[in-house]
Amino acid sequence: MNRLHCPVCNATEVFEATGGCTGRLYRCKRCGYRGALVIEYDDERNGHQSD
Repeated sequence: MNRLHCPVCNATEVFEATGGCTGRLYRCKRCGYRGALVIEYDDERNGHQSD
């Protein structure tokens, strides 16, 4: 599973505010950031991929 992080404060409290035909916009609960850009991390440990 991938986790979303805010590009401003690096919080994980990011949720999709709108979406659809125009694309996705995200909002951060911690700092109030609103925008289309978020940082996405994989939940893989130690850089190893599971098969």
